[in-house]
Amino acid sequence: MLKTINMNQTLVLNKSQEDALEQIYRELLFSLKKTRSEENMFELICLITKECGSQTINSKKEKTVSFFKSVGNISGRAFNATKVKIDAYKNNGFKAEFAADSNLVNQFIESTPQKIKNFNEKSILRLKRLNTNFLQKSKEEKLNLMASGLMSILIFYASAGGEDFEGGIPDLDLDLGVGFHRNIFSHSIISGLIIEFLMRSGIEILNKSYSNLPVNHHLFWDKVNDFTNSNKNLAIGSMWAGISVHLIQDAGLNQATTKPYSGIPFEMSMDAHQGLFAANGTASAIFAKN
Repeated sequence: MLKTINMNQTLVLNKSQEDALEQIYRELLFSLKKTRSEENMFELICLITKECGSQTINSKKEKTVSFFKSVGNISGRAFNATKVKIDAYKNNGFKAEFAADSNLVNQFIESTPQKIKNFNEKSILRLKRLNTNFLQKSKEEKLNLMASGLMSILIFYASAGGEDFEGGIPDLDLDLGVGFHRNIFSHSIISGLIIEFLMRSGIEILNKSYSNLPVNHHLFWDKVNDFTNSNKNLAIGSMWAGISVHLIQDAGLNQATTKPYSGIPFEMSMDAHQGLFAANGTASAIFAKN
């Protein structure tokens, strides 16, 4: 029986658990050796780099195009509605149209409490429906959902910098020294693109290792591979969400000033610095929607 002891707890493994860990370890070594011996490592790295870089850029391009299309549609509808309203004031007269608009505003105000009540009732029904659906799932499905949720929360807070959103991925520049803090490369979407690329690369390497496992390998590898590939977009989205809240907080939009960017070779006003933080935070939030 194997015991692993530290200051806080003792982990005790029985014989079957020891055998399982030894099998997993042997299979990992087998996969790594096979990958190294049968694959041209340079070509493999180039292939992974090209594929993951393409996935990273294309996913961002699609989100950006979709966002601007949505903004364009909203702007177009707003423009058309404004034009229609101006024409109505011209044709019907200011007094009559203003009275009609005032009546609509009063109706909206009067109906607001009921709308809030209806919204709350619908929200409660949705929560009950979600809970019922969750309870109806199998034990394995419940565990997978809880694992996915826990993973996304951990990645979000790790990326954002904990509960106070101080630290995380953007503040890795502090390791280079205080003078590098809030560098344009770390406190922008550039850092997120690099981390997403590394995450996708890691997953592709795991997939390659999985394909080189022995035929009769431990079930552990199947579960890890399925979970990783099923939740990769959730993990990447959680990472972007964490970066987003960090950068938006750094913008200090509710303050007169904030600590400005470093590494920018030209002068910028404080409003420009805050706007740049906010713009990168907003872009990260768009990219988080996977």
